[in-house]
Amino acid sequence: MRNQSTFKNDKPTIYLVGTPIGNLEDISFRALETLKKVSVICCEDTRTSQTFLKKYDINKKLISLHKHNESERIQEIIKILDDKNDVAIISDAGCPAISDPGANFIKEILNIYDCNVTSVNVGPAYIHAIVASGYTAKENYFHGFLENKSDKSKVDELKDMLNKNSKSIISFYESVHRIKDTISKMSEILNSNQSVLIGRELTKLNEQYIQGEIEVVNNFVQSEEFILKGEIVIVVDTQKQQVDAMNDNEIILLVEEEIKQGYKLKQACDIVGAKINKSKNEVYQIFIKK
Repeated sequence: MRNQSTFKNDKPTIYLVGTPIGNLEDISFRALETLKKVSVICCEDTRTSQTFLKKYDINKKLISLHKHNESERIQEIIKILDDKNDVAIISDAGCPAISDPGANFIKEILNIYDCNVTSVNVGPAYIHAIVASGYTAKENYFHGFLENKSDKSKVDELKDMLNKNSKSIISFYESVHRIKDTISKMSEILNSNQSVLIGRELTKLNEQYIQGEIEVVNNFVQSEEFILKGEIVIVVDTQKQQVDAMNDNEIILLVEEEIKQGYKLKQACDIVGAKINKSKNEVYQIFIKK
């Protein structure tokens, strides 16, 4: 389980930083300070990013990170983090991991390396949480606060939300007074291997990310270790909902979809494997036997 207190440890940090979508002055002070203090900035296109960075006199080592090389950059970035250096990720314009590169990279690195992953200047709290989760989907659905508070009506609302958005990353807000009950209800509804993320006090000194399979997260939330304070976001990874029932043909279709996006076969197998909890080699063997 990931239990990250972002600003209360000495681990290296990956910052996913939102950049202006048009007007270069649409940027926060904190985003600029973050870009100035990191050792390396990963850019979707280094040439495009130079225009923005030069405007603010930011001179850092730039590394290209785009949809065709996310997996290939993992070990290179890990070496930088190993030296206790922080890294920022930006896209040409907007928000990394939201219809831009970054999500697959974060998903993979969270599986193999112990570092902080956090987001800066990407809008509302639920987007901050999605960006830092490493969850991958073409769509995301934001539900706001749950309306129902009684046991049956809350379960019905959760089931309805999950069933109607089974191909989307789902996010919603929850009160600190109801979080324990809500996570408990979710543990009864979701597949045991399904991953959820709880973001607490995002962007503040006490920022915390709790992420893992629902049963493990529920056990932690029900324990005395869980801090019942602050504003809370819940994010659900629906990719694991259908893993148990996925057959070889469905896996092959997923790989073909990634290839259509421009990835090479082994890269596509790596991405699909991360989504369905299989190794790259398992997916590769299934694909070549088609």
